[in-house]
Order: sequence, then structure tokens, then C-alpha cells
Amino acid sequence: MKIKRLLKTICLVIIIWAIYSVTVKAASTSLKASSTTVTVGTKVTVTASGNAAAWDLSLSGDGISSTPIVGFTNDAENGNFSKSVSFTPSRAGTYTITLTGNVTDEDSNEASSVNRSVTVTVTAKSSGNSSGSGSGSSSSGNSGSSGSNNQPTAPSFSSRNEKVYATSSVNVRASYSTSSSVIGSLDAGDSVTRTGVATTSVNGITWSRVTYNGQTAYISSSYLTTEEPEEEKSNNKNLKSLAVDGYEITPDFSSDVTEYNLTVDENVDALTVNAVAEDEKAKVEITGNDNLLIGENTIEIKVTAEDETVRTYKINVTKGEIVGIQLSELNVEGYTLDPEFNSDIYEYTLNINDTSITSINIDAKSNTENAVIEIAGNNELKLGENLVTILVKSEDEQDIATYQIIVNIQEKPQEQIIAGIDNNDLYLYGGIGLGVLVIIIIIIIVIVKRRHKDDDDFSTYYGGFNSLDDENTDKKDNSESKLDNGDIEKISEKKDEMKSRKKDIIEENFGTDISSQEFTEDDKSKRRRGKHF
Repeated sequence: MKIKRLLKTICLVIIIWAIYSVTVKAASTSLKASSTTVTVGTKVTVTASGNAAAWDLSLSGDGISSTPIVGFTNDAENGNFSKSVSFTPSRAGTYTITLTGNVTDEDSNEASSVNRSVTVTVTAKSSGNSSGSGSGSSSSGNSGSSGSNNQPTAPSFSSRNEKVYATSSVNVRASYSTSSSVIGSLDAGDSVTRTGVATTSVNGITWSRVTYNGQTAYISSSYLTTEEPEEEKSNNKNLKSLAVDGYEITPDFSSDVTEYNLTVDENVDALTVNAVAEDEKAKVEITGNDNLLIGENTIEIKVTAEDETVRTYKINVTKGEIVGIQLSELNVEGYTLDPEFNSDIYEYTLNINDTSITSINIDAKSNTENAVIEIAGNNELKLGENLVTILVKSEDEQDIATYQIIVNIQEKPQEQIIAGIDNNDLYLYGGIGLGVLVIIIIIIIVIVKRRHKDDDDFSTYYGGFNSLDDENTDKKDNSESKLDNGDIEKISEKKDEMKSRKKDIIEENFGTDISSQEFTEDDKSKRRRGKHF
């Protein structure tokens, strides 16, 4: 018996687990309203919820803006999601909210369509809920005479045929009594045709007879006026939906987001844009969706509200251009390229002030998958200019791009001896100054030597003449005593001849001014002691 009970328990657990697994994992959705029957002015909240691995749904309908519900679970297993929207009905009638789209179950991994709806019935306010019921402020107005539901005595009506407007929200009744049934309501500014006005009041209320939806009805005259109210224009300039045929805009549309992005191929010239305003009275104008150019384009959707205020939505469209194979990255380890890398720049310069560097490491990446990159010239660098080449080839080698880096290996700059003056310039100016000084010294030495030479030449001539004179004098002294008068005259003539010869020699070597001087013994002694020229 115990074994049978155990087996039954195990089977029951297995069945419960199987049912639970199916129930939990199966994708599902639901749509509920906080209330399906409300009066005008009562807030209604509609909630869409479900369980799925991924969902792409949208809430739309009367009284609400289209609301997307999009998402997925990180682990690709079914998970719960929920989204709520609220609205406040302003008129009596029927409001229908729909949930459409699809959900994906974790097991099937296939999307299943969803189409659910919920209906909310909105009725006019009852007489006891609003002062706008035509009951005035009297508490006795909620019932007929003495609190009974009997129809009061019919008042007489003066005939009218005029258009009247509600000054605020007011109920439309089937009869001239606050206890009569409500058949509708008017909002401020709504109009009806008045066919009569009661000449007497009923329980303090003067009633107007009107035509409402093709039937005779009654409204408290205190809520009606013949003056057409100044129409309050709507300032709603929001879009209800925005889409581009065949494409998805990013981010997902929301009426509060005014800028979106989109990328198309280079062969796309125009786009079909669908934009719907929230307010039917608003105007929508679309520009820039034709004649798309390569690169950046802007489509503008201008929404003009009834009060002429404007909101502009933008779609930034990038039209792709045909780009050949290129480098997407180019870096030299430890150095900075000049100019900064750009895929469209194919030549760069790199200056290295270190003669010990003989190679550089280059990191290059292509914008094309499976591209082949070849680098040459980055090793065995020498002093001076070196050329490094980076070839980028497509897989079929039909498309090739060439990038080059000119690497200048230079010695480390010397420190300046004098700040602000280049060392080479300093050496040049110093050499020129030294050369000028040497030339000046040589000139001085030449001048001094020339002066000494002139003195020596004059002394030689002068000494020669003196020797000649001395010789003749000695001869004269030795022979004068032996010669007669005839011999003496010959000697005198010879002496004059020697003087003339001496004069010619002096004029020939030293000029006529010197030759004209008479040299005495005293002159001779003076000239021997110093320079006289």
C-alpha cells in the first residue's frame, strides 16, 4: 500500500510539473481596463501585460496616443512585461483600446500575432454627481415635488429658434425636471438649437427646450448663452505616429522625441515618410525626403497646431557612398603621426630625434573584412629620411590602397651656447670676427716692416756716400802736400763730378726734394741717429 501511494504521489508531482512548465513557458498576453463602465470625467487606466521571450506590441485606440511596447529578456527565456496608459473621457460613448503586434515564445522561437481589445462604456454624469445637471444649488432639486418622482406641472414655453452654447459641462435631460433621465451632456462651447424658453420656473430652475440628437430635450437655461464663445484653439503639435516605408528609425518613435536617425544605400533617392498628428486639426508638412544626396540629409516633419504653434521632427538620413578599401586605424607605437590619422589621408611624417632607433612598430587595421595588410620599410632605419609603405589589399587583390610614412631619423638637437642664438650661427659670426682680427694684425705687421725697410735702404745709400766722401778726403789729405796747383784743380773737378753723381743717385732713389739738400758733416751725424722720412 505504501509503495502504491508513493507511486501515485510521484505521478502527481510529474503531472503538476508538466502543467506548470507549459503554463509558465507558453507566451501569453492580456489587456485589462481599470473599469469598463465609467462616467464622463472619470480616469481610466488600461494595462497590457504578458509573458514572452520577446515582444513587439502597440497600444492604440480612442483617447490615447499610440504607445509601443517593445522588448526582450536577456536570457532568451520567457519573462513578464507590463505597460499601462491612462485617459479621461470627456464625452459619453464607447471607447475601444486595442493591443496588436506579436510575441515570441522561448521554445518555438517563432513570433505569434496578438490582437486584443477592451471596451470602456462612458455615460453622462448623473444629477446627483454634478452641479452641471441643471439642478442649481438647491438640495431639493434632486427630486420632484416633495421628493417624489412624479412629473412636475408643465411650464409654458415661449417659442424660440436660435443657436445656444453651453457655458460649462451640463446634462441634457429628457424632461424639465432634475429627476428625469439624462440622455446626454454638453461640454463648454458645445451648441444646440433652442426651440423654447420656459416662462415660469420649476423648483427654482428655468428650463430651455432644445433639439438634441434629433429629439426634444431640456437643459437648465442658466447653463446656456446665445453668444458664441471665443473658440479656444488647440496647441497640440505632437505626432501620433512616424514611420519610413521599408526602414526602421532609431530611436523608437515617441511623441516627445523630435530627432531620429536612418541609414540608406547609395542608390536610394527618395523615402516615403508616414506622419500622423495627434490632433486632427493640426497640419503636417514633410520636406527633404526627395533627391537624397550622398552623405548627410535631413528630413523635416513640421507639425502646425490649430493655434499656429509649430513643432519640428527631424530624421537624419545618411546616404552611404561607395568607399574603396582603406585603413580604419594607423598607429606607430610610442610616436604621433603628423598629420593625425584620417582614412582619406595617405601620407604622413614622423620625426625621431634618436639615432639609436632602427625600427618602429606599426599597428594598422582595414575598413574591409578579410583585407590583407603589408608593411615594408619599418626596419633597418638609417640616419636621415626613410620611407615606410603600408599596402591594403582586398581579398581578391582587385582593390589596393597605399599609405606612406616618411620617417626622419635625426641626431638629438644640441643645447644652445647662448640662449636665443643658434650654435651654427654663433660659430659663423665668431669665425668671421676672428678672421677680421687676423687681417688687421697682418696689415699692422706689414706696415711696420715697410717702415723699417725704408729706413734701412736710406742708410745704405747714405752710408755709401759717406764712405766715398771719406775716401776722397783721405786721398786729399795724403796727396795735397805733394801736388802742385794743376793737380789740385783736377782733384777739385773730380770732387765736383763726384758730388754731381751723388746728387743724381739720391734723386733717382729718393726724389728731387732729397737730392736738393746739401749734406754737411752735422747732417750726416744726425741722419745716422734716427729716421728722417
